[in-house]
Amino acid sequence: MLRGRGPATPDTSLAERFAAGAASQEQAPLSVQVRALTGEEGQRYFGGSLKRLGVQPVWLRVRNDGDVPARYLPILTDPNYFSPQEVAQQLHGWLSRGANARIDALFAHTMMPSYLPPHSTTSGFVYTHADGGLKFITVALLTGQRLASFHFALPIPGREYAVQRVDFANLYPPGQVEDLNLEQLRMRLEQLPCCVRDKNGEHSGDPLNLVIIGNGIEPIFPFASRGWRLNEPADALSFVTMAKAFVLRSQYDTAPVSPLYAFGRFQDIALQKARSSVSRRNHLRLWLAPFTVEHRYVWIGQISRDIGIKLTTKSWYLTTHRISPYIDQDRDYLLQDLLLSARVERIGFVAGVGASGEAHPRVNLTNDPYYTDGLRLVVFIGTDLRPPSSVEFLPWERPLLLTGVAAQAEGAAPAQP
Repeated sequence: MLRGRGPATPDTSLAERFAAGAASQEQAPLSVQVRALTGEEGQRYFGGSLKRLGVQPVWLRVRNDGDVPARYLPILTDPNYFSPQEVAQQLHGWLSRGANARIDALFAHTMMPSYLPPHSTTSGFVYTHADGGLKFITVALLTGQRLASFHFALPIPGREYAVQRVDFANLYPPGQVEDLNLEQLRMRLEQLPCCVRDKNGEHSGDPLNLVIIGNGIEPIFPFASRGWRLNEPADALSFVTMAKAFVLRSQYDTAPVSPLYAFGRFQDIALQKARSSVSRRNHLRLWLAPFTVEHRYVWIGQISRDIGIKLTTKSWYLTTHRISPYIDQDRDYLLQDLLLSARVERIGFVAGVGASGEAHPRVNLTNDPYYTDGLRLVVFIGTDLRPPSSVEFLPWERPLLLTGVAAQAEGAAPAQP
């Protein structure tokens, strides 16, 4: 059976149904509608399974009521987006020259243009990686010197992510969450436990070396824009997928993350950036704290880098990742990554972890040693895009070494005491 027998022209009635179910936002003079197609919708519209290719088409409609043109930047929607031509090529069938030509014409005709004229409405598709039960989409539009950024969190039918099982509204009793000022925040962060714990609270594990601060779910978007993915729940299905990826030495960029405990529960959110295989990834865990700062959520976390897989009796699936011992490098990597997202407002470092050197290292729950200067990275995430040179560096603790754009941010815009 030949693949790739798509329609010769777009099904305009189907496109209108996309619009009817789309999420929308407005920042005058721009308004945006977004719809992430399901696998079934994509197959019906394009005549072949994009889901099988790991591709998720996202339909956009932008109305530009301004007097100047706008430009759409798809790389901020997905840093690894697919071009229409490469997706069309994957749908081609053998000995199907006519059908292949019609598919090519369909993709060319329905792509989302980068140039959006003034006083116009433009629509089309951008081709992103396939997501599970939740998709974070950024639509960035450049008009003159202004970059407008629209953020959508869209539910997707199918395999859910672990975070979708968390009841955030009921993590803490009403009235228990205290709002702090900056100095109070610093003191509270220094007083937190050094590390995560096991389920029974008997043993310390990886250090809590990360704090992310922002409004609502806004802190997730910079991670998504830099290629970080949410994780699937640890269950039989993910175990089979993990085992297959391990044997084939392939990627599994939504692989489950083992549970570690803080505030009496395992992580609320886990994010990861996969590398060449399932055994190598940068990953972090976050817990919503029982306090806010300046009425913004505070997430306490742990960041490390997986460099291999080993056998263990401490998990039901008998394997666990081995971490790199130099965890400050992973903390610095994350800082650089977030700075490059252009969504960082302020940076600071606080004590609280405690130093661990090569001569006398501490170990995590699976006996991997780690070395650290003992500081926690604190990152404030905002909604406006800004270059690293405009980021404020809080006058708190200072790590001995900063590298890359992190050092540039500190040198260019020091905070005034």
